[in-house]
Amino acid sequence: MASREVDRQRTFHDPRDLTPFRGVRVSSPVPGPFGRFGREPAAPRLRRFPARVERSVYDAVFRAREPERLVVLARSYPGWSGLCYVMAGLIAYRAHQHAQAAELLRRGLAGQNELAASQFAADYLSAWRQGVEVSEGVSVEVLFSEEAVCLALAHSLREIGHPRDALAALRPLPPSLPASLAACRLAEILGKPADVVSWTEGLTNRDDLAAALLILRARALRSLGRRGEAFVAVREVTRRRRTSLGLRRAALTERALLALGVGRRAQLGEAYDGAARPGAKRTKDAEVRELWLRDFERLTGERPE
Repeated sequence: MASREVDRQRTFHDPRDLTPFRGVRVSSPVPGPFGRFGREPAAPRLRRFPARVERSVYDAVFRAREPERLVVLARSYPGWSGLCYVMAGLIAYRAHQHAQAAELLRRGLAGQNELAASQFAADYLSAWRQGVEVSEGVSVEVLFSEEAVCLALAHSLREIGHPRDALAALRPLPPSLPASLAACRLAEILGKPADVVSWTEGLTNRDDLAAALLILRARALRSLGRRGEAFVAVREVTRRRRTSLGLRRAALTERALLALGVGRRAQLGEAYDGAARPGAKRTKDAEVRELWLRDFERLTGERPE
């Protein structure tokens, strides 16, 4: 049974027609020249005669890109504190400052947003794209949304060694493959393979996120000793031809680990004629010791105790 640390099973079935997810990237040994998801989109045009706070937040987000400036604005304008802290956390996350990002994102989720701040987000942040790592080597591009914030917070908490808090950060999110992949990776870290198996039941390889989830499922099944089902999960990863090369390599590695375990059992069976004999090694040791005692007694005339 899955653990009850989450309110419901972290399912991968997403019933929505539109989601904030815009791309998946599996990391390669040689990164691209423009980062994980290419060039950042151009900043939107600032409307004419904006309010002072609006211009200040716009400059901090799209020009300076410094979390500290947004923190100052959050303290100066309490009605904008939620948005300012969230954007400061996302900018810190992009710079891989995970401890700072986790603290700022938490403050942002607990902060306040007046109507002007919500209108700013609707006017200027609709094209904001955030690359978030949901599992080692697998990242998704997410539009500005609660899912972008919570996934970035979960990754930052995972990086600084708080997987339980990271799993709790995913709790408000609707079902989706990225959220499921992040939750399963955290369950693996926490040593809960049964949760991973439960949350991935019935999954097929329809894209790279699903393939990454199937690899986690194969690992969990192997740790539970269910090698036959683990082989099925690995075969599903390699079935789709367009599966990322990095994920196919991970699946082949997992298949090799499974084969080594099964092969070792087969060799033991052949050595013992299909039946294990636990006392065989002990009998051999006793025979060697008896021979040694006889030689010692012949040479010295005494038999040791």
